[in-house]
Amino acid sequence: MKNYFSKFSLILGIILIISGCANTGRTYVIRGEKLHDDRLLTNKSAIYLVNGGDGRKGTYLSAFVGEETAVGSGESAVNIEFEQLRNRTSKVILEKTIITEDKALEIAKMNQSDYLLYSRTEKWTDPLGINCSEIYLDEAVVLISLYSVEDKKLLQTSRLSNANCPNKLNGMPLRPGSPERLFEELFANWLTDSFAKEHI
Repeated sequence: MKNYFSKFSLILGIILIISGCANTGRTYVIRGEKLHDDRLLTNKSAIYLVNGGDGRKGTYLSAFVGEETAVGSGESAVNIEFEQLRNRTSKVILEKTIITEDKALEIAKMNQSDYLLYSRTEKWTDPLGINCSEIYLDEAVVLISLYSVEDKKLLQTSRLSNANCPNKLNGMPLRPGSPERLFEELFANWLTDSFAKEHI
């Protein structure tokens, strides 16, 4: 009986850890539509990836003094996107300097890119693990706009959003939490939806 209880506790603990890691948030199209097969990205797609700016971060005082700028959050997001994109296609150019979409389209044309991926961070909150709570969560919200460079057409804008805290045991987090960790999962899901299946 004692052995059965310890096995049950171990299995329950593993399930809780996995469920904490498996929360992948939401990815949904807010402008445009789901990409048709002829618009899906492939390993031959040339992509110009651009930082659209930093987001805001929540703090314990946000309700009273408002949210602060999450300095460097835009760069953190495009770095994650770049790492994952270059595993799919070698034709990725990263622009870390913040520029407008119109300017990015001009440069993408000069670079002979097929697509512009314009990444704008909205929220990027990173509380210390033990401070993560229902009102002060790890949070990543990023808008990704995908343009066809040839005709300067917006194909879709998606909002990738997740807010979560790592599971805790006796008040201590069981794993590190961060907006980067949340966004890595969100962007991986976006890539799965945006690349042709034979190029996943």
